[in-house]
Amino acid sequence: MIQNKEPINILFFGPSGSGKGTQAEMLAKKYDLKRLQSGAILRKWAKEKTDFGRKVQTAMNNGFVPSEWIFQMTKEEFSKVDENQGLMLENFSRMLPEIKNLYNVLSGLNRKLDYIFLININDKEAIQRMIKRGTCQQCEKVVVLDNDIEKLICPDCGGTIKRREDENIKSIKKRLSDYHNKTAEVLDYIRKNDKLIEINGEQSIENVFQDIINYINN
Repeated sequence: MIQNKEPINILFFGPSGSGKGTQAEMLAKKYDLKRLQSGAILRKWAKEKTDFGRKVQTAMNNGFVPSEWIFQMTKEEFSKVDENQGLMLENFSRMLPEIKNLYNVLSGLNRKLDYIFLININDKEAIQRMIKRGTCQQCEKVVVLDNDIEKLICPDCGGTIKRREDENIKSIKKRLSDYHNKTAEVLDYIRKNDKLIEINGEQSIENVFQDIINYINN
């Protein structure tokens, strides 16, 4: 395991189906990082019985949450993490204002992004992977469904695993298109201001993980 005097903070990018969630989970366990996902945070706030919580729920239903709200939630959630624990961040910077806000939040907490990984995968492979996966309704773990069974039991929490309603070809293609269109300028911004580490995501899970570990260790 890598030895650090200070906690490491990692940010992941990659299209749906690239396996970034799986890699983030594995890395969080290996380096004892606090795993934070923007979608999970949004859903958590949306459940709050407050005016802001109801606004977040409405915004999510309409498919757009203002960047300043994400900034507010990000700042508050990050401040709850022990300063001696590193962060594993997913999906916090899909648009340019959000990556700038993320840098500002981390700077205010005396943190920096030590590693920014982009897991690359072509759209055809992404589609093939996404139509085979299901999500636990309780802990949100994503698993691969190797057959036509619509309901399985989550190996982590025992919850019910179902296919997401938007895991169809049309919806998947739209999500991939949105990712490419919105994330391009974010990645350009990072390349100009920081170091973006690109990983071949079309390998096995184990090989992708090893590539990431090799980079960190070196």
